[in-house]
Amino acid sequence: MKNLIVKYLILASLVISAGCGEDFLEVENKNALTDGSFYATQNDFLLALNSCYSALADRGMYGLQFHLNNGTWEDRVLFETTNRDYLAVMNAGSGENSQTWQAMYFGLYRTSQLVRKLNEVPEITGFTQETRTLYEAQARALRAMYYFYLVTFYHSPVYYDENSVPVNFEENYSNGDPIQFWDQLETDLEFAIPNLPGKSEYSPEDLGRVTTGGASALLGKAMLYKYYHYHVQNGTEGSDEAREDLETARDAFLDVMNGGEYALVEVLAPKTRKDYLMALLSNTSFVDLPSENNLYDSENNIESVWEVQYSDVLIQPGWLPGWQWSGSLNTQYFSPHSNSYKNHEVHPDWFYACDTVGVPGGFDRDPRAYASCYITGDTMHIDPDNAYYKQFNPFINTKRIASSRGLNYPDQPSVAFGMKKYYFPVYDVPGTASPNNDPTNRRVIRYADVLLMYAEVMFLLGDDGTGLAALNQVRARVDMPSAPALTREAIMHERDIELAFECHRWNDLVRWSFDPAWGINWEEILGEGIFIVGKHEYYPIPVSEINVNNGALKQNPGW
Repeated sequence: MKNLIVKYLILASLVISAGCGEDFLEVENKNALTDGSFYATQNDFLLALNSCYSALADRGMYGLQFHLNNGTWEDRVLFETTNRDYLAVMNAGSGENSQTWQAMYFGLYRTSQLVRKLNEVPEITGFTQETRTLYEAQARALRAMYYFYLVTFYHSPVYYDENSVPVNFEENYSNGDPIQFWDQLETDLEFAIPNLPGKSEYSPEDLGRVTTGGASALLGKAMLYKYYHYHVQNGTEGSDEAREDLETARDAFLDVMNGGEYALVEVLAPKTRKDYLMALLSNTSFVDLPSENNLYDSENNIESVWEVQYSDVLIQPGWLPGWQWSGSLNTQYFSPHSNSYKNHEVHPDWFYACDTVGVPGGFDRDPRAYASCYITGDTMHIDPDNAYYKQFNPFINTKRIASSRGLNYPDQPSVAFGMKKYYFPVYDVPGTASPNNDPTNRRVIRYADVLLMYAEVMFLLGDDGTGLAALNQVRARVDMPSAPALTREAIMHERDIELAFECHRWNDLVRWSFDPAWGINWEEILGEGIFIVGKHEYYPIPVSEINVNNGALKQNPGW
């Protein structure tokens, strides 16, 4: 069913895009879609809603750039060339930066326009108020996600909502105030949460649409980030408002935790080594994973709270995710596939940061080390008939980046550590565009992340024991010893190990760096002179956007 929903989402974005035309043409083309003629049926609104999803799948976001940027800059990942590791490509003139900006404004425009039309277009036969509300709830939850990325990536980009959707494209737009983004995304989610179905209430063909649990998890995450990005930066972290925001986050996470829809994918008896690995890898695989005795569900499984949907259906010739393709470019860039660019490699420091005390039988360190990294001798597929049902060879399947930089350890079990999350099994299917058009869904929020964010919120509020219990629930899934206390160090370590290579760490480090109590030392993390405090916490606003707005839109500090 995943192929079906992805196909509809991508086709919808193509249809919506087809409605764009030259403003100066006076002759109306009766066969062309326009803003005035399009929103005439319930199906028109459904197509518009579907197009709202595709911005997350775009090349500028999860289709490539999210992992190429945030996934590269963190200290646990090595890029093929040092310029990206040293943030050299993070500049105002970067086309890649512009792609991320563009993708987020595709999303913001489409969601705002849909909300406006839902409240503006009069009654349509068969289009009930209940369905209208459901569409609006999805659009508002998606818009909240776009607001979240815009304010945490760009700090003060252009702001608008359904009441101020740009209509004059010759007008010069200026920076929004960050509080506008934080306030409106909270308002949007407060509308969406009670009006969205639970995950189990969606029909199979609609699996992948945003749920009440997904919206609640996003609300919790957004309020946690707001504490650092807004309150700590403005010196109001001790205010009643800051505490209220943290309490909102706490309650939102509890709604997810107590809702009965989500849980960790547990390692099943007899808990063989393969059971540990398959249970963990099921959260980043595009196919269900078997052990000797069990089968672990993968995409949209019980641990998945919010997931960007991909497939390998070829919509039309081209290579643009979220537009011409239904898949992503990630396997092409980062996997150990022989035809990939192999741009990413695991920094050996991460492997050696995994605990070695109290580990379950069959492992010499935390099982997550071996579920996150390929090491010499690992099989790369589950199908004996697949070409990648063979051993991982770092001389073939990586570019040995760490070795070339002299970063290896003397007792290292592999010449190089390959990326295993999202790339086990390696996507290589005869008759497809593999490794292009990767069908692997990208997990935006999974339940382990919810538990760890809840632990952090409780630490900030003053833990009553439930925060530590949540953190230890994540450790218990892999039978690692419980952390004795809820500390900053415990939170940082658990997020580092559990969520490795899922593109959370850069955003974690940035938000923690606003608060000196977290002790983020950028020179120790990235090296001397790489991260400039007061500059690199945010992306630069693309210079093309500043130019097209004739200077009304101002650049972020330091750029």
